[in-house]
Amino acid sequence: MNRILCAVTTLMTLAASSPTWAGSATITTAGGDYGNAIKEAMWGPAAKELGIEVREETQSDGLAAIRMQVTAGSVTTDVIHLGSPEGAQAANLGLLEPLDFSVIDSASLPKGAKSDFCFPFDSYGTVMAWNTKTYGESGPKSWADFWDVKKFPGRRAMRANAQDLLEIALLSEGVAPSDVYKVLSEKDGIARAIARIEALKPDVAVWWTSGAQSAQLLKDGEADLVITWNGRAASAIKDGAAAAYSFHQSVIGTDCLAVPKGAPNKAEAMKLISGMTTAQREAKLTQYISYGPMNTSAYQGGAIPTDRMKELATAPGNVESSVFSDAAWWTQNGDRAQSAFDEMMSR
Repeated sequence: MNRILCAVTTLMTLAASSPTWAGSATITTAGGDYGNAIKEAMWGPAAKELGIEVREETQSDGLAAIRMQVTAGSVTTDVIHLGSPEGAQAANLGLLEPLDFSVIDSASLPKGAKSDFCFPFDSYGTVMAWNTKTYGESGPKSWADFWDVKKFPGRRAMRANAQDLLEIALLSEGVAPSDVYKVLSEKDGIARAIARIEALKPDVAVWWTSGAQSAQLLKDGEADLVITWNGRAASAIKDGAAAAYSFHQSVIGTDCLAVPKGAPNKAEAMKLISGMTTAQREAKLTQYISYGPMNTSAYQGGAIPTDRMKELATAPGNVESSVFSDAAWWTQNGDRAQSAFDEMMSR
């Protein structure tokens, strides 16, 4: 009898100490170190504050996951982490709920970064990096310099993909960052950018196909000038590469949070996205990964150390000359742009 009473008392104590949730939601991330960082810095604290019980799922291909769920009419996730190009494609396919901006603060985003369907929360830059044994600390100051083979002779390495390169090619010709997609959308805009890339083609020693390869080129000194991502450049330098890089005229890509069409807990999902993307939580994410916050207030109040800010694409001093990659433009024009690029590469 005493054993039964003890068991009942224990159950009652556990029930009394269990949290009372105001709602529930499922979030899907890519998992790994990045997924853990998002949990520790963003959705974990937000869920606790909001009283939302959150269950996490991981999926390496977020777009495929939502496409399957929505098409089958069996949506199990409420918030999903996507790259902005995936977010734009998913929106174009009708797989996402419109974001509720009466709950989510879009005013916190930089100009040109807002999306109606996938809320950007962190960023990375496609940047110019160089070998400091070749040029010292004073490498190219602009993409025009990168194209100037007389002023900066040397082996160049570029990504074997049209995305970001088209924007960079136009910047190298003097097109203002705010006009890049306007020019690309003109009748001969893509052809103009491709011609500019083709003019540099004889001086490109390596066309890399992975971020790891671009970092290795810097570490091994196999290229003097490399177009790469800021995180890869920073990692190469940390690993001993004689290299430096600049955010000037970088092309900024973003990751975003979306709500699948038919999400079972849509209201909670909107609240969770809002809670995850506060200035405080996006600032905390930079403790785990060198991705710049998209909430502009994250850079205020000293939440991010000055040395860390130098490594973030959207930090003041880095972002002003940049172009935000237009995921919607690439969704509409990407196949045509890539075909033109591939044709140029085969010539």
